Amino acid sequence: MDRMEEYKALRDAPEELPPALDGAVARARARARRRRLWRRVSAPAGSVAAVFAAFVLLVNLSTPFALACGKVPVLKELAAAVAFSPSLKAAVEHDFIQYIGQSQTDNGITLHLEYLFPDRGQLQFYATVTGPEEFSSFMVHPVLTDESGQPLETYGSTSKSVHPGELSNAFTVFPFGDAAFPETLYLTCEISGHRGGATEPPEPLEGDPSAPYAVVSFRLPLDTALLAQGETLEVDRWINLDGNKLHIQALELYPTHARLLLEEEPINRESLRGLDFYLADGRGNRYAAGSSGGTVSQGGAYWCESPYFSPDRNLTLCITGAEWLEKGKEYVTVDLETGRALTPLPVDVRVSARRDGDNAEVAFYAPMPPEADEDHLVFRQLGTMDYRAPDGSTVAIYGVTSYHSDVLRQGTSDETPLPEGWFIEKYTIESYLWDTIDMGLHATRETWFETPVSVPLA
Repeated sequence: MDRMEEYKALRDAPEELPPALDGAVARARARARRRRLWRRVSAPAGSVAAVFAAFVLLVNLSTPFALACGKVPVLKELAAAVAFSPSLKAAVEHDFIQYIGQSQTDNGITLHLEYLFPDRGQLQFYATVTGPEEFSSFMVHPVLTDESGQPLETYGSTSKSVHPGELSNAFTVFPFGDAAFPETLYLTCEISGHRGGATEPPEPLEGDPSAPYAVVSFRLPLDTALLAQGETLEVDRWINLDGNKLHIQALELYPTHARLLLEEEPINRESLRGLDFYLADGRGNRYAAGSSGGTVSQGGAYWCESPYFSPDRNLTLCITGAEWLEKGKEYVTVDLETGRALTPLPVDVRVSARRDGDNAEVAFYAPMPPEADEDHLVFRQLGTMDYRAPDGSTVAIYGVTSYHSDVLRQGTSDETPLPEGWFIEKYTIESYLWDTIDMGLHATRETWFETPVSVPLA
């Protein structure tokens, strides 16, 4: 039995969910409110034509890629979905993909899990979502559970906004620390919907505002042979970057992504909060920061596209920018009565706050990143999803939205016009009775290098 036959056998096998997993839907709906991070993303003008052109070029100019795509269903859709990821294109060429072909429906919304790109460091799920016409996009929040439906705490995930019926990388699951993926996944997916035309994210059709619109569960056997791949290139080199010392420990290479492992000098006056970089091999190929799975960093690891399948290991790290958080300025104090900051904010960041009954609402707003435009919205992180109360306690925040608008709190007595080209990151803090609040800051400054800082890794 070849690999494709194995995938078909997995696909066609009866999907027998354990009885306990049937209750996962009810448990998911009953869980406490979770973080709801919305990213309103639209495709730039002409992007559909660009993706189609990319597909045509890939099929005509990349024979291995075209042949590899021919081994799996939905050729055109898959080619378009991975067209801009060198890691995933190479994974397809090397038969590094597992076909799933399973669907589940709840409350009129259907999640179709089509493909899985598995490796030891992450699982990338390509899927489509369909539902009522009033929804312009969906967000799938995955939770790995045990056989009884209880969430596993050793795994995290990222999600992307997906358009109805469009095959895309809907979500990615990754382990924390040394955790490994089991041979069989029990996956519960909470699905939120965004109704088109709204400036701010909509509320659910009924019930708890934090509740999903649909919850579905899957049982997925993993191709364990694919999970064993990976290698580590030891580097062990210190560099001085923008006045701070960093130790480049190693580069972990996986078939679908790579991880740059960094360590910071404890006496640095600033903490590294973000790194913009790419890897370059000896053939001139570039592997950009971030990953097709949406993960940017985890602890001291910074993710990027992977040269795993490249025969050239003459790699150079090229750093183009960095975000820093000055030590001692991790929080900004906000007065909830006046709505103003009592301590300094980062450059080009503003804040507005108010009470809403027993709850508090804090909104950061700032200019959109330079690469954003009207048809292609891009947001940067301003806060840290936690606050510190006057009693010294630090608490996670489970309600945040990010969106573009020229008005804050439109249609209310607190309506505030914003400068053109700014975006809003709004936090909701429940049952908060103090007059001031310390909001966590992601960074206090950022630096961009006109000439990349180059560090040989070979």
